[in-house]
Amino acid sequence: MIASKATYIGIGAQKCASTWLHGVMQQMPQVSISDVKEVDFFSAFFDRGYEWYERSFATDHEVRHRGEISPSYFIDADSPARAAAYNPDLRIFVTLRDPVDRAVSNHLHEVRKGHVSGDNLRFETALDNNPLYIDQGRYAAHLSRWLEHFPAEQVHVLFQEDVKAGSEAVAREVADHLGLPHIETYLDRRSNESVVYRNKAVGETIFKLAQGARKRGLGAAIETAKAMPGIRQFREANRQQVADSVPPVEDATRQRLRDLYAPEVERLESLIGRSVPWPRFRA
Repeated sequence: MIASKATYIGIGAQKCASTWLHGVMQQMPQVSISDVKEVDFFSAFFDRGYEWYERSFATDHEVRHRGEISPSYFIDADSPARAAAYNPDLRIFVTLRDPVDRAVSNHLHEVRKGHVSGDNLRFETALDNNPLYIDQGRYAAHLSRWLEHFPAEQVHVLFQEDVKAGSEAVAREVADHLGLPHIETYLDRRSNESVVYRNKAVGETIFKLAQGARKRGLGAAIETAKAMPGIRQFREANRQQVADSVPPVEDATRQRLRDLYAPEVERLESLIGRSVPWPRFRA
């Protein structure tokens, strides 16, 4: 196996299309990416050293780019300096979305994982239970730390809303930032982590079969199979929206979060030199 330095990393934020970005990297012939999406080296496992880290994206052939995607890096105070010391030429991908929607999605993720229960199933109560719901949406504060260690031209910001509107165009942006050709046969691999399977064993079996097939280069066959009437109906019959099992978020709460984040969004637009695609923050 050929182990070399990472040339790119995806740093989050959490619940902002990092799984989609991982799928794009998997489809690029000249890119190696870790099988595990969240290596968390610079944030949680820095004590394991560079050799351990580089094994996660080692390949048996030469590639132009190697790396991984760990949303924990975005908010971690130590990760920017550690990453810059490791490789100051890293290409950085930042994925963001409307911070109010991100906070709600974060909550549904924690519900799905079974990390909250009882009164904390209610989003308004859960905000006090988990301060990171709000803190992870302070995009300008977190991004500015990365820009202290990496020049702006090495940091590319992507928006989940743009992925939803036209994912192939955003995939081309990813290739351009790495200086690579566009993907010839692009597959839109998005995950819906606000869905749970009514039968957990069925859900785990489907996930493992799909992951194994993709590792063998059968991603296109998997996407085709998922769209077939019988399979699609079977999957839908066993799936349930997590949002259906929790109280709806109050409009007043969304407005309060909008007002809280408004100055941060203004700072973010100044940092990246363009407007964000979030209607609730437009005058």
